[in-house]
Amino acid sequence: GSGYTPTQNIDAFGFLQELVGDMSVTFESAGTMRNGASVFVSLRLPQTVTIDPEGINDTIVPFVMVRNTHDGTGSFQAMTTPWRPLCKNTEGFAVRDAQRIWKIRHTAGITDRVKEARRALGMSVTYFEAFAAEETALAQTDIALDDFQTLLDTLWVPEDSPAKATATIAAKRTDTLMGMFGTEAGELGRTAYAAERAVTDYLDHVAPRRPGKTMTEEIARASALLLDSDGDTKTRAHRQLMTLVNR
Repeated sequence: GSGYTPTQNIDAFGFLQELVGDMSVTFESAGTMRNGASVFVSLRLPQTVTIDPEGINDTIVPFVMVRNTHDGTGSFQAMTTPWRPLCKNTEGFAVRDAQRIWKIRHTAGITDRVKEARRALGMSVTYFEAFAAEETALAQTDIALDDFQTLLDTLWVPEDSPAKATATIAAKRTDTLMGMFGTEAGELGRTAYAAERAVTDYLDHVAPRRPGKTMTEEIARASALLLDSDGDTKTRAHRQLMTLVNR
């Protein structure tokens, strides 16, 4: 349209630098997808988040990432994203009252919107403090195998009379997730946190992906991470498990 204003790739770097102000930061990664139609830049924040410091003492690294498109299919977006570095999986959950994603249409420059974005994302400490508190609560909450099965049935609702192929896929998914939960429980105890990690790891690294004509499965999986394709499922898992904290 007549009001469309391109946001150049170099602007994404400048936006991130302005967004975090004088903090000591490191650009972690940048790249393009779909032959340059979509781009991303991520920046690592200097602080870390520790889950259950007196117990499992698991470290999460906070990032800020921007995504942009050059084909009119999406807005310019900035988001806070917690990552677990060891297994490269994203922990982006919708913590109560904490904003994760800020968007702006391609109708104005982004450099004069930094204060708005910083306020919306709660760049100070709001998101990550809330995130650490809820994850620590999950790490201190024991659950039974029946609880984990209920979680899976909530995320992937069983069909009443599924076709044979559908039933086979569902059974394989359940077996895989049960095995992953057992592995996590062996390291973290049979806790809600272990259950959440099993679901997150499955979605990020194991769940089948259907690559497009120009993609490999690995590229399709990386694209799903960057586009937060499984964000809703991760959020539902987190909220379901949080109901077990104070039962």
